[in-house]
Amino acid sequence: MLLLTDRLKEGHRLRQIMDAVEPCTLVGPGQSAPASAEHGLIVCDAALDDPAALAALQAVLAHHRVDPGVPVLCLARSDGPDAMAQAEAIEATAVLPRDASDAQILFTAKQMVGAGRAAPRRPALPPAAVASAREAAAAFGDMFEAARRGRPIAPASLEQGAGAVMAGVGGGRIGAWLDVVRSYDDVTYQHCLLVAGLAAGFAARLGVTVKGQRLIAQAALVHDIGKAAIPHAVLNKAGPLSPSEAEVMRTHPQVGYDMLVRQGGFDPQLLDIVRHHHEYVDGSGYPDALGGEKVSPLTRLVTICDIYAALIERRPYKAPKPPRDALAALVAMGGKLDAGLLRSFHGLVGAG
Repeated sequence: MLLLTDRLKEGHRLRQIMDAVEPCTLVGPGQSAPASAEHGLIVCDAALDDPAALAALQAVLAHHRVDPGVPVLCLARSDGPDAMAQAEAIEATAVLPRDASDAQILFTAKQMVGAGRAAPRRPALPPAAVASAREAAAAFGDMFEAARRGRPIAPASLEQGAGAVMAGVGGGRIGAWLDVVRSYDDVTYQHCLLVAGLAAGFAARLGVTVKGQRLIAQAALVHDIGKAAIPHAVLNKAGPLSPSEAEVMRTHPQVGYDMLVRQGGFDPQLLDIVRHHHEYVDGSGYPDALGGEKVSPLTRLVTICDIYAALIERRPYKAPKPPRDALAALVAMGGKLDAGLLRSFHGLVGAG
């Protein structure tokens, strides 16, 4: 493994973490090391917001990345879309948020080394899907940050994000969208973009009008907007939540709904999805324990996408489920989900 850093003291600490995965070579400021095809992973821990620093790191990477298939993990110094843009500039395979714990870094490094060794080299991600996902992520980042600061969500950001999602999954390109978005390691960004892409693609497959697809994409983008008010330690915990933490997390549908109602101007169907995307048709969901026809068809659609996305995501404490296993888990939920919609959903994501 190779660790490239611009802060030597922190680099030595990170190298000790990486050594638990496999022997790690550290290259700090002004240092050099011979290129090698033996690296199973390259970890970049450097500030990339300065063009000169970015160009320097790109040059170092070009020297060391003898095999273009070697995965690159970027440890972000910025938040949200800025971090993603910088990671894409160095063609990183994955990016971890700047507050990632040592356990999260170690888990991700292990996963990436294992994937790089065991799997054939993956083809490059489609540029169009990358561009659409980047635009959607930037719009989502603006909305989430506004909500976190107690400010109104800009309608233009919601419109831009939904348009980017629809462009990204249009023409049945849902597989490319999933591949691109799952390269993001910020849990909230990854999840909301996955749900939005799945929901928009599913709506299109069902023959929903373009206007309806746009509404569903918008609702899916902000379905978890209430998480902006969840304490950071709970929202980004690198492990399963305790019962008390889970109870706090369960408040996010109501919090998000109240937030949007106070702002005003949102479609009632969008508000319904935000409040009720954790409701089940058998009445066992929350926050209102709705059941049967009280759970709207659009909410049922987004709920299926929401659960499936959570199952196929990589988290610090769990590996992603393959599509076949994720679909089986949905089926195993029995009467909680709309059976007809679930059958149609199989056709969208397959069972590969």
